Amino acid sequence: MPTQPPTVQFERRDLWFLVALTVVGLGVELIGIYHYGYIGQDFNYHRYFILTFPRTYSYVLSNPVGLYWFVNLIHNHLSAGYTFELTALAFLAGNVFGLWLMYGFIWQAVADRHLRYAAAAFITFVPFRLIHAVVIAADAFTIPLFALTAFFALRLFRQPRSLFSWTGLSATLSAGMLCKYSFVGLIPPLVLLIVVAFGRKLARGERLRWGLTGLLALTLPAGIFLFEMKESARVNGASTSGHWLPRGAPSVMRWRDVLTLQEGDAGVLAAPEYLRDRVYEFRKYSYMALLHLSSFTDLLGYFQAPPPEIPLGWSGRLQFEFSRRRDALSLSLQKLSVRWSLPFSLLALAGVLTGGALSLQSLLVAKSKLPDATVVLTALAAGYYSLVFFSLPRLADPYGSGYWLPRLVLPALLVFHCLGFALVDFVCARLGRWPAWPKAIRSGLAAYTAVACVVFVSFLVG
Repeated sequence: MPTQPPTVQFERRDLWFLVALTVVGLGVELIGIYHYGYIGQDFNYHRYFILTFPRTYSYVLSNPVGLYWFVNLIHNHLSAGYTFELTALAFLAGNVFGLWLMYGFIWQAVADRHLRYAAAAFITFVPFRLIHAVVIAADAFTIPLFALTAFFALRLFRQPRSLFSWTGLSATLSAGMLCKYSFVGLIPPLVLLIVVAFGRKLARGERLRWGLTGLLALTLPAGIFLFEMKESARVNGASTSGHWLPRGAPSVMRWRDVLTLQEGDAGVLAAPEYLRDRVYEFRKYSYMALLHLSSFTDLLGYFQAPPPEIPLGWSGRLQFEFSRRRDALSLSLQKLSVRWSLPFSLLALAGVLTGGALSLQSLLVAKSKLPDATVVLTALAAGYYSLVFFSLPRLADPYGSGYWLPRLVLPALLVFHCLGFALVDFVCARLGRWPAWPKAIRSGLAAYTAVACVVFVSFLVG
């Protein structure tokens, strides 16, 4: 978290490093696609509504129209036989785009080169990102659309007099509302950022004109969301009725289950499997333990090699869900991953708390201790995450329905981990009295992250 925001400018060695990361990440994901990694949670359910779209679509469903429209378009106009493989490739391309936007934010939020490289490698290879970049689900849209929203929000935070940025923000956020309802969580922090930017960047006589421009830009995505919720309420849809506890009913996942650890949480260090070990059982683990486990393992086995009887050739490929099992090596690596990654979860938590407090201070006072990119990313990630987080005690089945899985908060979780690296950079920059410590800490974290990335890749290409 440097006090002076550096300009996003990749040096040649930076570009070589980031291209190498991208190539390796693409290789892992292409192997995943070859192994049917795109057949994920609720695939049979999604497949039916994709192939029968639009006649069977209804706001009773828990997803907006975007996923079904997009994949049906590929089915009807590109290939009926390889619809899901092509969709996974399209998702992969979009997530590479989003990843490079995130690299740009890292270069603004982290000053030290070693920590920049470590953060970039981490978000490239962290299992929850690699897996859900190709799974056929609305979650695959979230990282590119979130990153693009943050890109336009940052431009407007620095310079609100940009009609291009207002148009881009409105279009991107509207697309998000059509793909994932959780994008509505971005509107409150966007309003806060815009109000602060107007107060600092615009003369009094300009605020009405650009205020109306901003109001029009946000009206479109807000209107789309309100229409979707109205239609869902009209048919007692999952988003407005089906997921929620009756009024006055006791919480299934209580705040103490969300905010504190519990005695059984040590069990996640054995990297239990979702189905075989019944990870989803009522209050078996705390929310934080479940989130950590599912972030750093292939919990549902999507990227594990299929059983021998499953055809892998490009002719006669399956189009339905099937079960997989980890082999002994994969299990050992995933146990190592969930244990080795404990410092990353702790760093992310510390980064969120510190970055959140400093970002709020930066918005309240003119002299900021953080670069604009960090403030904008932190605000948007908090808004995106809060929609799921504050819903947990009000949900009827948060455990069995998997509301603790990282796929529901993908972009926010990536940002939180970036804030962990930014926090280390921020602290090291203030250890002037002990010049040897910053270098040791930065180099040590970079080396530790490199080992983690090797472990991640090793069990994902199995």
